[in-house]
Amino acid sequence: DAGWGDDDGWGDDEFEGDGKPSYPTTTAYDRGGVKVLFDFEKPDAASLTTTVMATFKNSNTQSLSDFTCKVAVPKHLQIVIGPPSSSTLRPSGGTITQTMNVTNLNKGSKPLKMRLMISYKTEGGRSVSETADVANFPDL
Repeated sequence: DAGWGDDDGWGDDEFEGDGKPSYPTTTAYDRGGVKVLFDFEKPDAASLTTTVMATFKNSNTQSLSDFTCKVAVPKHLQIVIGPPSSSTLRPSGGTITQTMNVTNLNKGSKPLKMRLMISYKTEGGRSVSETADVANFPDL
């Protein structure tokens, strides 16, 4: 196939075949066996709104219950957070997904950044609460 897709030998293309911009997956958090990956989607490069698909992964051998991720953003950003796919993060590669729509009212002059507040309980009943600042976003 000699199309213009990602297999054309030119590495990661800025645009996929559907005309939408393509962005690399970003690791937003990686502690204690819990990893948060962000994937991004926009209808076009000029759009002020970015859909962020968060995937929470558990590499521990125990389930994590009451899993929540709260997100705070600076005033120049607006965020709408969808419900998580579950509140239990299953062991050994289990995932939870959650979608966020982030609008950057100052696109081009102020970057996308957010603070994650992740909390869960281990099988032993220990409560874990972590905060992480995320600013390593691609140019959205």
